[in-house]
Amino acid sequence: MKMLCRVCADFQDKRGNVIYRIRPEDRLVYKDDVPEAIRDDLLFRMLVADGSIEVIETVEQRKKLENDPAAGTDAAGKKTEPKTVKAAKAEKKPEAAGGPAEQD
Repeated sequence: MKMLCRVCADFQDKRGNVIYRIRPEDRLVYKDDVPEAIRDDLLFRMLVADGSIEVIETVEQRKKLENDPAAGTDAAGKKTEPKTVKAAKAEKKPEAAGGPAEQD
């Protein structure tokens, strides 16, 4: 399996044996020697769900991640949701027939 990991982690098999480890020097580096068995680890599934790990499936995705592995992530390594800007509705104020009255 090929992946890019933004956080350090130890992935374990069902018996608790470490089968793959991401160390600080492995963060933000493309890895192509990752054993498929880590897919069974709950931690792996959680990190994929929050965007801390990206499983690379296409050449385009690999190139994009190699060029900027931290793009679209926060300081903790999690994916940030794209912010949507809501269009402000213009309010029309009814104008008085003779304009505003002045008071003394």
